[in-house]
Amino acid sequence: MHVLKINLHGESWTLKKFECSEDDLTECLKVAAKMKVPLVKAVLDPFFYYYLKIPSIPSVEHLSGKKWTGLLNTPKNQIEIVLDGKRIIKLHIKDLNQEQLLFPLYIVHKTEITENYSPGIYVEQKAIGFIASYEIKLDIFTIDDLQFNLVQFNDKLLLQNPTYQNKKVLFRKKETLLIYQNSFEVL
Repeated sequence: MHVLKINLHGESWTLKKFECSEDDLTECLKVAAKMKVPLVKAVLDPFFYYYLKIPSIPSVEHLSGKKWTGLLNTPKNQIEIVLDGKRIIKLHIKDLNQEQLLFPLYIVHKTEITENYSPGIYVEQKAIGFIASYEIKLDIFTIDDLQFNLVQFNDKLLLQNPTYQNKKVLFRKKETLLIYQNSFEVL
């Protein structure tokens, strides 16, 4: 039995759309009013969640609703493929662009999303560091069975969780530092 790990390093980008029940929204608006800030700004404040005391909304990290996230295509990104504790391949997102090659080196599934923002509150975040570690146990490893999932979200190219033989690879951990956070409302 082999252990395959895929480690993603660099910069991640996340966009979350805040969605909740009517009752929770009413409670959120009350807490934001007590804090004397609009809800769109309150969702970034850690004390908002402390005052809110709703178990289903413990922090901005765990906001319910739609979420788009992945390793951002920047010069700092790095993908490591480790088999049984030994790094076998180190590559970058740009290496997955195989349009100039006669034969593709990797299986890449690319999805394009052109998002016209629907009305609501959105939180955008950027983080750097050890973005994700994925792991799967397998009998035999071949690079041909590993699939990378790229998402073109408007102007951003993101690498999302990989798959192996069309099976999801388990997310294990991340260690990141938040470097940018913004919230905005679409009316």
